[in-house]
Amino acid sequence: MTKGIRIFTGILAAATLLLSVSCKKDETLYYGNITMGNFVGDKFISDQGNEFTIVENQTGEEIKDTKRAIMQCDVLQKTAGTKNGYDVRVSYVGEVLTKDPLTFDEAGTDPEKTIEDPILVDQAWISGGYLNLYVMFEVQVNPKPEESKHMINLVYDPSSIGTGKITFALRHNAYGETLGGSQNEEENSGESSGNESGDNDTNGNSVQTQSKDMIQWGLAGAYVSFQLSEIITDKNAELTLQWKQHVINEYGWMAEVQDQSYKLTYSKDNFEHVPLVLKSKTLRSFPLD
Repeated sequence: MTKGIRIFTGILAAATLLLSVSCKKDETLYYGNITMGNFVGDKFISDQGNEFTIVENQTGEEIKDTKRAIMQCDVLQKTAGTKNGYDVRVSYVGEVLTKDPLTFDEAGTDPEKTIEDPILVDQAWISGGYLNLYVMFEVQVNPKPEESKHMINLVYDPSSIGTGKITFALRHNAYGETLGGSQNEEENSGESSGNESGDNDTNGNSVQTQSKDMIQWGLAGAYVSFQLSEIITDKNAELTLQWKQHVINEYGWMAEVQDQSYKLTYSKDNFEHVPLVLKSKTLRSFPLD
């Protein structure tokens, strides 16, 4: 297994507890269930094909205008009159950035999408027709991380579609905010980015590169899903994911960069489960496009 990546398959484990409250049996089916899926209307459809109806929201926030998300919930009971429907009590919902893969030619039309700044792929799995990733990278703690901007894309050679073997390259543009400096630091330093396809922050500004002795570094992470079901025609395919990553040793992340790759199996019937570690608490704490 490639260092720095954890691949999770298997079945999601959920603890079933039987509690006695005022001598009344708690009939909750599962506690702390973690799943990824899409909101369709007022329903959450998990990648495993279950339909969740939120009957109790404990997040403290109104759940709206969210498409793809990772959700933690207690499964209370079957929804009457449904085959795979369940009523749930939700304790956390985190939005997942969703993007379509780009061909090399499509990415090549925008110089900002050709940058290959290092990134850590911490988790990777396929479910519901998506390649799902939890990625981590450096952000500047000083200045504030909410002033950061990062872009991530997945690119491929369209001639490989239908061959059963497809290589995807993960592209990360840190806009100069990376240990050792960005590959396009001169182009991006102080440059205002365009306004195409939602691939920019809200004010369209890139991050100013500062001298390294003025910067305090930290790590941030986010979930991102790339929809593969729209481009892969094979029922089964062997996928190779490639990216650039900092060398990691006992002292932490080094400025040196190395190539990384990992193989995954895509299937039209593949419904793997989300990893158990709910790291989405850091999700979207900064602009990730």
